[in-house]
Amino acid sequence: MKEGNKGKAASNIDWELLLRKLKNLLLKDEKDPQLETLLEDETVWSQLPSDKALQWSEIAQAAGKHDLGLKVLESALTKDPDNIGLWEAKTKLLEFLLRRSSRSENFNDGSAVEDLATPFTSFRRMEKYLEIYMSIFKGKEDAFARQWADRQNRTHGYYPVRRPLTEKDVQDHLEGKQTYGIYLLHRDNTVSVAVIDADCDISLFKEGISRDDRYHFKQENSYLLRRIPEVLNQQGLSCFVEFSGSKGYHFWLSFETPVSAALVRKVLIPVAQHVEKDLKFFKLEVFPKQDKITGKGFGNLVKLPLGIHQVTGKPSFFVHAPDRSLETQLAWLEKVPRIPAKVLESYSRCETDSKKLIVHPRDEEWAKTFPELALLSSRCMVLGQIIDQCRQGRFVSIREEKVVFGTVSFLPRGRLLVHYLLRNLPDYNHHLVDYKLSRVRSTPLGCKSIHRLLNITGDYCVFEGSYAYPSPLLHIPEVREQREFMTSPVSERITNLQDALNLLRMAILAVEKFLLRSDEVKE
Repeated sequence: MKEGNKGKAASNIDWELLLRKLKNLLLKDEKDPQLETLLEDETVWSQLPSDKALQWSEIAQAAGKHDLGLKVLESALTKDPDNIGLWEAKTKLLEFLLRRSSRSENFNDGSAVEDLATPFTSFRRMEKYLEIYMSIFKGKEDAFARQWADRQNRTHGYYPVRRPLTEKDVQDHLEGKQTYGIYLLHRDNTVSVAVIDADCDISLFKEGISRDDRYHFKQENSYLLRRIPEVLNQQGLSCFVEFSGSKGYHFWLSFETPVSAALVRKVLIPVAQHVEKDLKFFKLEVFPKQDKITGKGFGNLVKLPLGIHQVTGKPSFFVHAPDRSLETQLAWLEKVPRIPAKVLESYSRCETDSKKLIVHPRDEEWAKTFPELALLSSRCMVLGQIIDQCRQGRFVSIREEKVVFGTVSFLPRGRLLVHYLLRNLPDYNHHLVDYKLSRVRSTPLGCKSIHRLLNITGDYCVFEGSYAYPSPLLHIPEVREQREFMTSPVSERITNLQDALNLLRMAILAVEKFLLRSDEVKE
């Protein structure tokens, strides 16, 4: 009766809690009497479920009780004889005991001593790796996310888990039992890690991929893995690269101490925009995607590394680690560089320095001739897209043209810059542009008005300091230093002979275009 009561009590044990207690006792002292008593209690371990029996056996081996570990495995196999994991663990343990037995007569080479210490050393090492992992990949303090997937329809998503991430959660993630992600922003709108996410644009492969495209894809893949770290290094930053398990890569940046999310985005977005100009098959995105958390939201999340992608079934891994085994991948994290906060603070102090402006090699001459446009293009994503459209002679809507007049025309070389941007458009008319310049209102467009005009719901630019009327023009040092905008666009001012020459060239181009059209009409 007494034994029956003990068995009944064992069946109601919280196994997770008990195993955690055993691990803590083991790490404190593998010779602890309480640890020995708990481990050897057959009325308890004989009731273990298969997955818990594996863990119990590992703890017993780490405590030096290999025979007990074997008994636990054999007991579990009598209840679950088809469990491959139990058979593999038993086989591995038997091989170890056989090697130890054959070496027990000779300890001079130290091999047997080393074998005896292996389980405990391995256990200790894994605990250390988990600590390093959790110290790097820190997100929102009171929530994380769990991935769900419909493999048949190849869809997936995440739902929030509203509690802190624990070591057990990380273990489940690393073992492939669950897949988790972290919300990057902390409560104070800082981040411990950031990511440049590179996803393959699968829409390009819907109709198959040619041999040439396959070749160029491989070339671009190699270029991507080299170029992003290279550009980051130019900014004094370092990253480590993970294959995401799906269709791309995560370029992780780890910081020694949490840093402002707004500042991180200000540094990384130009890097991503710069590299993306060279890419056909990949799209780049920066995480965090917000400067700060608003309302009750969590912000965007990123899947934790070294887990299984629930749609593809593929594990993620760090591409520069020596091999893909879990222990090697975790050990490699010890070498991951941590970025000091002072590096980003230095960037913040020097952000207006032209040397800090990231310019594509093919745009260097353009940036020297029109530094204001290069700076606006780099700092403001909305204006950057419009400027790029104008330079390539692509269609610009009436509202986008209004943004050009409502911002660029207020710069010291406003008239020259507006003519330069619009001259490549098919319907460019020099006199009409001058007329529209004369009709521009006395105040430039602000960020809010631009977003409303273009139907954009994204975040606004973040400026150092406080301004009553935020506008993209605040990215220009001369405008920001004045702390007030000009009351009207400069329509006729020419500050030097180079500007006069540029205006003359544009006028000649306009005449040539007019004459060309006239000849076509006559024919």
